[in-house]
Amino acid sequence: MQKKPWDSSLELLINFEINNPGQGGYRRPYVAVWIEDKEGSPVRTLELWFQQGGRGMRWLRDLRAWVRGENMRKLVDGGDLAATSSSPTRQPGKYSVAWDGKDDKKKPVAQGEYFICIEAAREHGTYQLIRKNFPLTNKPLKADLGGNIEIKSADIELRKKR
Repeated sequence: MQKKPWDSSLELLINFEINNPGQGGYRRPYVAVWIEDKEGSPVRTLELWFQQGGRGMRWLRDLRAWVRGENMRKLVDGGDLAATSSSPTRQPGKYSVAWDGKDDKKKPVAQGEYFICIEAAREHGTYQLIRKNFPLTNKPLKADLGGNIEIKSADIELRKKR
């Protein structure tokens, strides 16, 4: 039985807030936001924030879960998402990322169980990972993902594209 495609008029909105720990010497965290299938294989990297120059590459490996998935993806697909899909780190604050239901090859995914992953690592700070499963269907959905030391809060909303 072939799985039903996801309705392309929908998007998954991921909202999250980078926490401000209120301490001196604060360094902005490296952050990765991505989607995994129910087996834990990477489907799509949505955001990758890290310092590309200087010693930045050295600290990228601290995004342990994303790097593990990226190494798995590279074996199959080749290429380097860190070189092509990254952008600078961000200050504490609220951010939103939309997923259009496509994989890293820009092909639509099928309905089913997926995981949303938000990972943050900060030099002289902590390592944190939010990883929650959700059903990707053609029905609206809202879910709270919780928070931690680096990511104060996070939620998702499956909705019509705006």
